[in-house]
Amino acid sequence: MTAKNIVFVLNEYNLLGGAQRVAAVLADDFVQDGHNVAVVSINEQPDQPSYFSKDIPIFVVHRNGYRPTPKKGLVSNIKALKFRNVWQEIKRRSVLKKRRKDVQKFFDRYGEEDVFVIVIQVWGMQWIKQLLYKSNIKIIGQSHESVAAAKGSHRYKRILTNYRQASKFLLLTNKDARYFEELGFDNTGVMYNPSPFRSKSDPLDLYKNKKIISTGRLIEDKGFDVLIEAFASVAEEIPDWKLYIYGEGPAKKSLKKLIDLLGMEKRIILEGQTDNVQLALKESSFFVLASKAEGLPMSLIEAQSCGLPCISTDCAPGIREIITEYKNGYIAPVGDVPVLSRHIKRLAKNSDTFCSFSVNAFESSNKFDQTVIKHQWYELFEELGGRRDVN
Repeated sequence: MTAKNIVFVLNEYNLLGGAQRVAAVLADDFVQDGHNVAVVSINEQPDQPSYFSKDIPIFVVHRNGYRPTPKKGLVSNIKALKFRNVWQEIKRRSVLKKRRKDVQKFFDRYGEEDVFVIVIQVWGMQWIKQLLYKSNIKIIGQSHESVAAAKGSHRYKRILTNYRQASKFLLLTNKDARYFEELGFDNTGVMYNPSPFRSKSDPLDLYKNKKIISTGRLIEDKGFDVLIEAFASVAEEIPDWKLYIYGEGPAKKSLKKLIDLLGMEKRIILEGQTDNVQLALKESSFFVLASKAEGLPMSLIEAQSCGLPCISTDCAPGIREIITEYKNGYIAPVGDVPVLSRHIKRLAKNSDTFCSFSVNAFESSNKFDQTVIKHQWYELFEELGGRRDVN
């Protein structure tokens, strides 16, 4: 088997987010198949764990945690006699130039061998622009969020500027891929996130857990406040059920206050970060996602892969590529507490519906199976000029 050179580019390799988990799952699969895998990380979190295996080399561009200051115009600041701004801009450009040279040296070691560079987040493109026109470098850009979510950020402009030139631009849904095709992109494709596990459970055993679960970073956009209010509003009607939220983040204190205010401290538990998502899911009954905006949420994919029915807000096109409403889960409008609460009550109180949804959820999760997705990546490598290996 001919080994391929595969490099993942991330903002921070040890930020425990969905994009990092997806990259780590793929990296492990590629390594097990005998390929050469490495990671280029723009920054790193101090003293934080990583999803990546210790056998995978990590090259950190800014080891001191440096983050460049916003770009400033030299001429305008000189005219305004703002010499401090001028000095800061010159320093910024100098640092960036040095770091780009470091990245260039990293890729120079591959010589003329083919290298498949998977840019997980578009911010990484500023460090590898110089590689765009090297024939042996195949750059695959990804967006792990919906168009709607990207449009409200600086990432959208970077996508338009940088990913149009990539060998391939992968979206998480067909709807988002069509959007960029209509903008003139001729390199779009769709690649689902793989689930790192698949575990079939007896639906009745899951139902008996009487445990609703949600996971994610505790930030405003994840809508945990909406979920807490929705559960609290029907808690008396489903007295045996509890809600467990796994994750850490800046909104933890405010969420705890909300739980206390609603008198739900014994029914809603903030569990903190878990290093065993699969076990947490297997000990639960069904999953609820209340986000404002997502791409193709790993949390829903992982939940279905354990046979959990899912309830989600309609926060991205990818939701309907995971959940088939009234077959394996329910969908509520974003921010709609009454509808979300009705779905929670309906699933908690009806064991027959729950069991039917559970069976269908596990069956539909097959399209996110690791092996299925891995071979789709190998087909993409072949399309871009790499030799195909069958495993």
